[in-house]
Amino acid sequence: MALRLALWGLAITVSVGCFFYHYTRKEITALYAENFHIRMQINYEYTRRVLSDVYVQVVNNVTYIEHMLDKPDSHLEVMERIVHNGNRVHSCGMNFIRNYYPEKGERHCPFAWRNPKNPKEILTEEKGDKDFDYLNDRWFRSVIEGDTCQWSDPFYDGYDNTTELVAYMVPIHDAEGKPVAVLGADISLDWLTSKLEETDSAYNAHSPFAAYMFGLRSESFIINYDGKFITHPKAEKKLESNFFNHVMGGEKGRTTLLERKMKQGRMSGMETNERYLFNGVESYFFYTPMKYTNWIMVTVVPCRQLDMLGTMYVLRLIGIFFLGLLLLVIVVIIYLRTEDRIKNEINKLECERPEGM
Repeated sequence: MALRLALWGLAITVSVGCFFYHYTRKEITALYAENFHIRMQINYEYTRRVLSDVYVQVVNNVTYIEHMLDKPDSHLEVMERIVHNGNRVHSCGMNFIRNYYPEKGERHCPFAWRNPKNPKEILTEEKGDKDFDYLNDRWFRSVIEGDTCQWSDPFYDGYDNTTELVAYMVPIHDAEGKPVAVLGADISLDWLTSKLEETDSAYNAHSPFAAYMFGLRSESFIINYDGKFITHPKAEKKLESNFFNHVMGGEKGRTTLLERKMKQGRMSGMETNERYLFNGVESYFFYTPMKYTNWIMVTVVPCRQLDMLGTMYVLRLIGIFFLGLLLLVIVVIIYLRTEDRIKNEINKLECERPEGM
């Protein structure tokens, strides 16, 4: 009887589980897709907060610098202060237009940076004609001629050629309102790569079977509008490989459609009706433009990873339901055995009772 009850309970559990999974699979997938979408937004807000802190740190010094243009020897102190107060600031410099300070040479750039061997130590230097010619560089001319603030394209630190940097650049004006210099604060992007990897690891830990048995792992990147990787777990991919070169669509023109959406600065929804092949794996994409930059944050999630998360969710429900039925079977068996034992005791007493009583 116990075996029959257990088998019936198992059959009922499996039937209910299959029915539940079949009719709720889309909703369960959408639920986990929303989790990944929210995860992408959390990464976005964290990154925006850091970039905003750098923006505030730079802009707060502009007025002081413009009032001190007649005292060029005071600029190194300001550069040092910006680096010291900005936890994420790697270096800071101010590049002047040609011959603004004739006594300093044709090119003049007060510069401060953290000592790589001792980050608490701030080093300073007045760069000039012998160091580098920035006057014709696109970033310099863009800020001066456009008289506008902007984030630079990522570049490598000139000292070690391995540290990936990006700069927030602000024009400095003279008393007549003419832009005469570009103030730029450089931040390292190593922290951003590490942050995205940390978040990815935490989410992949929720589906260890998919991640470690099948290699199905979600990945987060920041790319520019042309698709170039700004962050990537593999250092050789950064600033070299292109995101869209890893994407293939199942339908004609689908990759182009995705590229167009992302370049238009559109934000993906939480739906899971768009699938793409990323490095040969069918995946969902969640993406959003980074405000005030030409960057896009992208999270790539293998479709099978979501399917497995949904399957594990249903299996847990089935397991709980089955344990409940199993507990019910055990209670019934105990009850039947107890009732049977009581009946046997009663029958035994009746048999032992003397006749006539």
